[in-house]
Amino acid sequence: MDVGRDRSSLQVMEKDNKESIRKYAQRWHEVVAQVNPPLLEKEMMNLFSNNFKSPYFEYLVRSSSQHFIDLVVITKRIEQVIGLGKIADPTGKKGFIGKRKDTKVHNTEGGYKGKRNNYQKHLPF
Repeated sequence: MDVGRDRSSLQVMEKDNKESIRKYAQRWHEVVAQVNPPLLEKEMMNLFSNNFKSPYFEYLVRSSSQHFIDLVVITKRIEQVIGLGKIADPTGKKGFIGKRKDTKVHNTEGGYKGKRNNYQKHLPF
């Protein structure tokens, strides 16, 4: 039995880490063609944008594109900028990378024995 595609099947389609935006958009658009009743352009663009995580989502939401192909071009541009390192890649490694430096903790029980500030002389108590 062949089950038809619906809008919920589009909502769960995620881009694979090694998949290009172009390949993902083609795969996603092939599923769109199987959805019945057909999607309107605006609905298709909203569903496509909502499938992305940060930073793609923020930029796609701000875009004023009117057609699905424009949205794909914008998404490809975001992918290029991430590759250039101008936008942080959320799927990349996070945290400190490098050699850990050992630090010493100094004893602070003895108190400060340096020069007193002038303002302490003028206190009423």
